[in-house]
Amino acid sequence: MGIEIADQELVHQIERIAQREGRAEIQVIAEAVRLYEAKAQPADSRSFLLAIADLGSSGHEDIAERAEEILASEIDPLHGWNIKGETR
Repeated sequence: MGIEIADQELVHQIERIAQREGRAEIQVIAEAVRLYEAKAQPADSRSFLLAIADLGSSGHEDIAERAEEILASEIDPLHGWNIKGETR
């Protein structure tokens, strides 16, 4: 397989890394491809759910109990939802 890299800056980067690490350019490229592929693997749904768990936590314990009160205080009777201090 013959692969040519047209981006000369990329070629120079590969050469610099290979020289710095005392490795062949092909080894640098191979490791980069392996790392990319490992990172690009789709996360299973369980990992995703664990990653987003507690994402919306505000630290306030009474939010669920006060939901109606909080929503009512944020809705303008004439204009609907409005950011505090915003005028239409």
